[in-house]
Amino acid sequence: MTTESEAPLAWPFRIPVLRVFLLPFVQTRKRDRLLLVLLACIMSTAGFLMQGNGSYDSDGWFLLATGREIVKNGIPYANPWSFSSYRPIVIQQWLHDVLLYGSYTLAGYAGTILYQAILAALVALAIAFAIRGFDDRSLTLPRLLFCIGLALFGAGIYISVRPTAWSMACMCLTIGICTRWRRTGNWRYLMALPAITVLHVNMQSAMWLLDVFIAGCFLLPDDLSKFKTVTPEEMLSEIFPLSIALVAMLVASFANPYGVDGARYVITSMGAASYGNVISEMKPAFEATKGFCVIFFAVGIIPTALAAAFCHKRIDLPMLVIVLATFIATMLHWRNVWTFSIACALAFASMLPKTENPLPLKSPEAAKAVALIALLAAIGPIAANCYVCATNGGQSCWISSERSADSLVKEIDEGGFYDPVVYAEDPVIYNYLEWKGMKVPFDLRPELWDEKGVMGTTSPYRDYVDGMQSKKAKLSYLTSNGFDYYIVSKDSAHWYENNLSLKVVHATDTLVLLENEG
Repeated sequence: MTTESEAPLAWPFRIPVLRVFLLPFVQTRKRDRLLLVLLACIMSTAGFLMQGNGSYDSDGWFLLATGREIVKNGIPYANPWSFSSYRPIVIQQWLHDVLLYGSYTLAGYAGTILYQAILAALVALAIAFAIRGFDDRSLTLPRLLFCIGLALFGAGIYISVRPTAWSMACMCLTIGICTRWRRTGNWRYLMALPAITVLHVNMQSAMWLLDVFIAGCFLLPDDLSKFKTVTPEEMLSEIFPLSIALVAMLVASFANPYGVDGARYVITSMGAASYGNVISEMKPAFEATKGFCVIFFAVGIIPTALAAAFCHKRIDLPMLVIVLATFIATMLHWRNVWTFSIACALAFASMLPKTENPLPLKSPEAAKAVALIALLAAIGPIAANCYVCATNGGQSCWISSERSADSLVKEIDEGGFYDPVVYAEDPVIYNYLEWKGMKVPFDLRPELWDEKGVMGTTSPYRDYVDGMQSKKAKLSYLTSNGFDYYIVSKDSAHWYENNLSLKVVHATDTLVLLENEG
């Protein structure tokens, strides 16, 4: 006699592609559990592997440099890497930078990889916290892991040495707090929202307003029909605690070393990075990815649509607004894709049928679940860095990048110039110069240099972008800024030599250092 565990799957589940999407909607067997765990691991790891360079990215050197500056000299209020000492600065991710530099101090570049793995685990646990807030009953562990995998497929791209992972965690914590308040009516949950804002504004000030927007969405009822059945007085009474919490969040944003400047950084930084459409992640989704973004949109939209169809449920109005808002934000700027992936995964989870009671937090089963979720997320950055080491002949991107520029920086340091003015064809080099304690004309965080109108100055970053629009404009920019040294690629070094009367001082496998003979 065939038992239930040995019974063949219904025909839709025999098709691998359909099985991936349909298994979360049925009672799980042992083989289904294993498949879902493996699927979640594959999806999350794939997201991290798409970083292509492991834990290092274009901001890495600057983040380490600011962390070291804060540890040694305290919070900077004037830009320590600018030739103009009056230029103000707001290190919007100062606390994250201190932690990153601390990890580097403890274990070098391996420490930064470990820090990234810890961030990934925190994000996964925050996603699980948000998912468990939708109902008194919880999803089975395989389904929970599946939902986390959906979120990490897109969010994993931005879990790196940047502070974005902290924003992911704060987004999920905010949703988890608001859903618990909405479900239980216990206003004490909302007391955590200002604390989340304090954490967020010190980890990544540019994103703290996201929490306020998300919490504000929960002022809406679960369904539009409620506007017809509930009087305005009853509705106002219901949302009053959250309204107070929103005001408290705004006030809490001032709890940072820069006070008002730190809180309004999210406003003053808008537009700077988009100037000239130079930074690729600030471009619209289809332009930045050349159409590849449809995969991320499909992974977010298709499971959510299937959940609505199979479970005969609608997304609650607050979550629907969050999904639509993050979709629009991603379409406008590709860097927002992580918000869309997380929002879709949470909307998907909110519609799944709940199949078991939640486990007590102190039970061994709950501890095992927490450990498995953390391990699931940590696999991603570790796998990404192993992949990078294998493709780089055993070198991490940190080491290979450092070796390509370090000898050039030493040559500049020994050249006899006081505060030499260096032009870097690849602006990422400026980040390494900052790490080496040198002053730079500008760097890749335009908002730090975009104080147009301050003391009659204009933004060095905007000047650079304007100068790169044509060969004539580039030549004018280079000749008018009085650069002492030029760090350029081997392919273009000849052009600089001929047009600017430069001489070659030093060269590596990929870069050439030129000196202004004038």
